[in-house]
Amino acid sequence: MPFNIIERILVTMELTLQDVLRTNFIIPLYPTTFREIAIPVPQPPGVTGLPPFIYFDIDNRFNAVQEQDIKDAISLVLFNWSHHLTQKWNGGLNNGVSDLAACTNTYATQNFRPTWYVGTPITNGRRAVEVAMEQFTEIIKDNGFRRSPRARIFATPPAGDAIVLGLTAFYQNRVPLSFMVNPAQLDDSDLGIGFITGSMFHSWLHRAGFTDPNTTSYFATECAMCVMRGYLPKIPGVPDSAFYRYFS
Repeated sequence: MPFNIIERILVTMELTLQDVLRTNFIIPLYPTTFREIAIPVPQPPGVTGLPPFIYFDIDNRFNAVQEQDIKDAISLVLFNWSHHLTQKWNGGLNNGVSDLAACTNTYATQNFRPTWYVGTPITNGRRAVEVAMEQFTEIIKDNGFRRSPRARIFATPPAGDAIVLGLTAFYQNRVPLSFMVNPAQLDDSDLGIGFITGSMFHSWLHRAGFTDPNTTSYFATECAMCVMRGYLPKIPGVPDSAFYRYFS
């Protein structure tokens, strides 16, 4: 069995254990070390009690350029989250429809409910975005105030063309923001930061509890593709697979 497949299996086992045991301890199944990075958290209006930073232990096997790509993608995920909340806040009325919600509502028709959700049925993409971004807020708070297990970024290729892989979380609180990143995809000059950010955003949606088979009409896929397109409409003749092939 190729080394990358073995490593991916081992890392997936470790991430699963981190979710199940809710602990900072990760079994060292393969040799690597980590260093901590801090990413500034935007402070959108109407949201209180946010931390100034979120923190990740990043695999030392990433080089400086790859690390910067990861930092930039995380910062852009935070920008999309903040942009949604700012537009929804609507000057204090809290009734706005964000660019992200409007785009996603146009295309998403399935899998609106995260795994842990037990509230009023979610029937459209706009409401699903609101629930997802509210969960991003909780994940950010838990990470920034050190309430969740330490988030680790592994230099481990997910399957296929995926850039980033985050496992689907089955609970709402203390969710560690751990995920895998494919270093080779970061080095691909044909993939700009938009593709990396979309894949990163998609992995966060999984950490927020959303599932999908990575195909057209599913919420997590369509929402992440809206981020990749900068909220613009789909272009006729460009297949959705040109975007979601980079999701896992």
